[in-house]
Amino acid sequence: MKQLKTAATIAAFLIVVGMLIHNLNGLYLEPTYLGFEDAATDYTNMAKIENAQWSFSFLSSGIAHIVVGFSLMILGLFLSEYFSKALPIGSKLTFIAAMLSGLGFLFTGISDIPGTVYGELLRKQNPDYNTDVLLMVTIFRGMVNILAIVGLGWFAGQVAWCGRKTKTFHWLFSLFGYINVLPGIASLVFPPIGFAYIQLLPLWMLWLGLRLRQLPGSS
Repeated sequence: MKQLKTAATIAAFLIVVGMLIHNLNGLYLEPTYLGFEDAATDYTNMAKIENAQWSFSFLSSGIAHIVVGFSLMILGLFLSEYFSKALPIGSKLTFIAAMLSGLGFLFTGISDIPGTVYGELLRKQNPDYNTDVLLMVTIFRGMVNILAIVGLGWFAGQVAWCGRKTKTFHWLFSLFGYINVLPGIASLVFPPIGFAYIQLLPLWMLWLGLRLRQLPGSS
């Protein structure tokens, strides 16, 4: 359990780094150098998407998605084990939420990098379907990214609830966790709103990582 706790702590900090990369890309690099200013329209413009492929922003974002995906699974595994004795059902739900979100981020990263390679091969052999292929890759990426955001919100809510029930976390931390649920809910109504998680999550996840370091190795 001690080794798993160490791995989960590292995973939490890796997620923070991944989210900081997303913030750098979304708030500065992509608007400044790639012309992405309105998430509701620019990310559906296939000319801009094609131009941005293999840019530093898109490549670093893809790598970050993959790292965050695996990290969430490790984090969820530890927290599930930690809460299992006191909250057997809640701990299982925490693990399911982490797995769903982790898979969503992992699939997003797969779409970003190997998916882009595969898409390029298809477009070169089928130039008449260039835009169609870009659209297919984009809609797949969008769908799995929604899965990631919804799962992440659920995960934050589960950790907040379990933390309060077991008195593991301060009530302010749990309140902040519940706030992180909102982007996931919003993304089910209007997906671009869900990207608010990028600004909210780094501080909450950093707080979680620091708190994990203080927990005992077993529950």
